[in-house]
Amino acid sequence: MSNNKTSSSPLLVIVALFFLTPLSSLAQDWQLVWTDEFETQDLDTTKWEYMYGTGSMYGLNRWGNYEEQYYTDREENIFVEDGNLHIVAREENRGGMNYTSARIRSKGKADFRYGKFEIRAKLPEGQGLWPAIWMLPTEEVYGEWPQSGEIDIMELIGHEPDVVHGTVHYGPPWPDNQSRGHYYTLSEGKFSDDFHVFTIEWMPDRITWYVDDNFFTFVTPSNLEPHNWPFDEKFHLLLNVAVGGIWPGSPDGTTEFPQEMIVDWIRVYQDAELTSSEADDLQDIPSRFALHQNHPNPFNPTTNISFDLPEAEHVNIRVYDMLGRQVAVAANDNFQAGNHTISFDASSLSSGTYIYRIVTDSYQQSRTMQLIK
Repeated sequence: MSNNKTSSSPLLVIVALFFLTPLSSLAQDWQLVWTDEFETQDLDTTKWEYMYGTGSMYGLNRWGNYEEQYYTDREENIFVEDGNLHIVAREENRGGMNYTSARIRSKGKADFRYGKFEIRAKLPEGQGLWPAIWMLPTEEVYGEWPQSGEIDIMELIGHEPDVVHGTVHYGPPWPDNQSRGHYYTLSEGKFSDDFHVFTIEWMPDRITWYVDDNFFTFVTPSNLEPHNWPFDEKFHLLLNVAVGGIWPGSPDGTTEFPQEMIVDWIRVYQDAELTSSEADDLQDIPSRFALHQNHPNPFNPTTNISFDLPEAEHVNIRVYDMLGRQVAVAANDNFQAGNHTISFDASSLSSGTYIYRIVTDSYQQSRTMQLIK
């Protein structure tokens, strides 16, 4: 009797599984290093910074994408309840926009180079909705966007509620900017029906994407050639629900509001061997001078000002109003080489935009900050 059914050699199966498994998932000893389970009464502002408005105070007109929302920190747009973070998009007029929502980031409070990032979330749906869980460089070492990179852990455009995208942005400035990634489609249902876990594993030589532990794409330095691989510096997390924009288009008559992204938890893991042996520039002594954007910003009444010194210097940080008048001295002292943060108290100042300027024997740099009372 003949048997038309074929069987595979166990060795061939093992070999096939090896080549089908992303290399980044092999032999990594992931240890939890940072988490937000959203179990506090309010958003933990030691971990997150609110972002505001239409992007103009960050140098981004309508956030660079012609978006149609105004971001706030109101409870109507962002709140923590029953162990979940809610980011809510609403149809209402504010700041010249027809919609409101919220956007937060961990910049200066939780910055990472390499690791496994897991986020359990339930997503909104509807024409014009654009929820995102993503990462930007904390310092734009290679230049302004997208030269220093962008990592999109998850993006969804609301009229395709069963599809999410994983993408990196890189290359020269707009309009020659580049992107690479892929999408994942649910076998049934929509991402608004239930919670799902969105994951990336970020290694020195590749970034890999998963949904509910299902691998769906990766990128490596060779994928980006002839452009450089900017994903070897510190990045921070961002969460937001945008409305409108170039990619999703505007809401229409079918779009129901309010819509929300609900985040159950965020967990970041790192491999101690990887970070100790391959992240040499995370040492205490920076290789270059830098004055960082204050955080939080906008602020009331205190904010942190951080700066990097490659060598010991006398540091003078003065604060000026928009007419160029000195209104405060934030620092005037000797500092050793390293990363430094000082606290600035603006209780005596009025609301407005101020310039803070650092001067040393070797360097000088200025930035603006926004005080809102």
